[in-house]
Amino acid sequence: MRRVSEMWNRVSERLDRWDFLILFLIVLGYGIFSFWNLGSTKSPQTFYTFQNSNDEIIIELLKGEEYVTHVRYFVGEHPGMYNISISSDGEIYTMLPTESEKYVFTWNDIEIKERTKYIKIESVEEGSQIGEIQVYQSQNPLLTKVAGTDKLTDEKNTVPMEISYMNSAYFDEVYFARTAYDYANGLPAYEWVHPPLGKLIQAIPVSLFGMSPFTFRMMGNISGILLIVVMYCFAKNMFHHRSYALLAASFMMFDNFHFAQSRMGTVDTHLVLFILLSYWMMYRYIKLKDEDSFQRKLRTLFLCGLFISCAIATKWTGLFAGLGLAIIFFIRLYQTYRKKKWDKEGTQTIIFCCFVFVLLPLCIYIGSYFLFPKVSGHYVNNFSSLMDITQEVFEYHSSLKETHPFSSPWYTWPVMARPVWYYANTTGPHYQTISGIGNPLVWWGGIIALLAYVMSYIKERKKEIPVCLIAIGCLFFSYIPITRDMFLYHYFPVLPFIMLLLVWFVQKIQQITRSRAILITVLLCTILLFVYFYPVSSGTNITQDVAKDRRWFESWYF
Repeated sequence: MRRVSEMWNRVSERLDRWDFLILFLIVLGYGIFSFWNLGSTKSPQTFYTFQNSNDEIIIELLKGEEYVTHVRYFVGEHPGMYNISISSDGEIYTMLPTESEKYVFTWNDIEIKERTKYIKIESVEEGSQIGEIQVYQSQNPLLTKVAGTDKLTDEKNTVPMEISYMNSAYFDEVYFARTAYDYANGLPAYEWVHPPLGKLIQAIPVSLFGMSPFTFRMMGNISGILLIVVMYCFAKNMFHHRSYALLAASFMMFDNFHFAQSRMGTVDTHLVLFILLSYWMMYRYIKLKDEDSFQRKLRTLFLCGLFISCAIATKWTGLFAGLGLAIIFFIRLYQTYRKKKWDKEGTQTIIFCCFVFVLLPLCIYIGSYFLFPKVSGHYVNNFSSLMDITQEVFEYHSSLKETHPFSSPWYTWPVMARPVWYYANTTGPHYQTISGIGNPLVWWGGIIALLAYVMSYIKERKKEIPVCLIAIGCLFFSYIPITRDMFLYHYFPVLPFIMLLLVWFVQKIQQITRSRAILITVLLCTILLFVYFYPVSSGTNITQDVAKDRRWFESWYF
């Protein structure tokens, strides 16, 4: 017991073997938990493409005329629209209501509820794709054949018993996952309003293992796991104590918003990971002593520049984070040379920073486009075409007027006034929902911690650089002039720094009360609230009553 107590109470900013053991257990445990029910590994890989409008396929029931309840089919990159007709003799067809265009890479049902032997699907537009078809009588699949092609019946093992998030894309996955598929297959990239890097990362498992919900969500979940690791390391450097490092990692690990967002096939988790890594490196840099080697200082700055470059090449939000890094760097530079004469090391540092914070971001940003130049509506193979698409990206975001029922203004984000409702589905008695709701203790406690830190900083006239405050200010208040619809996930990059301030607040309370029970109580409450909101942030099968019980406010959507 004494050895365990010494292990936990050891004061050091460095990671040792115990820290690596803790991180290994976190990655193993949370990794298994977060990858469980992430998505199906089976999706149709071959597609029948309707070459022209009015092209048709005819499905024949092999046992003759039978009562058909519905037809389940999978759409690919080009969903299209279809006219559906049924016939008993193959000559006279009765048209059913037109089937509207669906989301990409999703399973869909066409309701029939008629006796028939033949089902005709006619495309309304050219290029529409269907990957697999199964005809049902209630829950029983019927034997069929499709004239002229076997691409619609060659992957029967991929047809799901129920349509859900497990086997179909949802929310913004229909943009990002589709673009990852494009990159993996050398097609023109569909989503062009954000830089390519995040989608290129997303495309890696798609390219290696094929397109499926599991593969296009894999890299986001890995980044979510790495976020927990970086939070631990950052907090260990900041608070010099293993217990506070574990608390910081737990805030991220048991935050329902982080859990839901990381398991979705978008690029926001990559963005937050790169931003947090860059600030961790900048924090390490400003904590270096004058006598530390110049090479170590440059190495730390290079890593900081590399990570913020990747953030900018993922989403332009990285520029807001870059502004904060610049403020921190120049404050540190002023503090260094306020009491001593400018020297050669200062000049070399400025020159080096011009490379890692200007030239390197440009190279990575431009290179991410030139690596895969095919962009929908553009072919980015020179600087002129790059400038064209950059201008169009800016015009898109600055002039976007479309509204969304789950959007929210920036000033409501810290209190979670309107979570993003990512997904909802009802199948029989089962109800599945995925909402971007945060852990109330972390989010609301973070507001109190932020205010307490500001008051403490002013009252005590601290000379330390307020890294978290600068990061929060640049990442949060930069959204004030933006008039387009925004969402709670735009607050995601702010969240790690709110969590670090919450750790600071818990530390201060413990120092005042001299009670270790404070940290344990906060940790247990965080875990309990995560478990409480888990059913509405994970897509697990529940009842609607369970979801309604967790609606503390009318604006919370489950």
